[in-house]
Amino acid sequence: MKRWVLWLGPGTAVLLLDRLVKGWTEGVEWRAIPGVVAIRSVHNTGMALGLLQGHAAVILMVSLVLMGLCAWLLRGLQPRGMAAAAVSMVAGGALGNILDRVLLGYVRDMFDLEFMDFYVFNVADMAVVAGAVLCGLSLLLRPQDWRKTS
Repeated sequence: MKRWVLWLGPGTAVLLLDRLVKGWTEGVEWRAIPGVVAIRSVHNTGMALGLLQGHAAVILMVSLVLMGLCAWLLRGLQPRGMAAAAVSMVAGGALGNILDRVLLGYVRDMFDLEFMDFYVFNVADMAVVAGAVLCGLSLLLRPQDWRKTS
């Protein structure tokens, strides 16, 4: 399989799904699975776990650094397999939230876990977390996927 498919495919899929779900759920209130998850449109001016509320410039800089790190990892280390897909997922999720911040001044969140007191989140957030976990797993289980190839 061509390397660029693993570099761009997962991130592009995350970005497209994130944009679609954000569009579909804007202004929506719906208990998808009562007692488990509700779809609730929220405008978030902070970042993960409610940090830095109202500090858009700082959050944008952190997001751009994250995107730069992903680009460096993909270009510099040229990860393969699960590692490449994981970095791509992080980049796609970060880009989805960056677009909201730049275009709207806030990030649109919609998934509310009713069974616990937790923050409302979106597809991009899930992709960043899942991608980071997969990066960690690939470092532990398949470190050879992170070696720079000549």
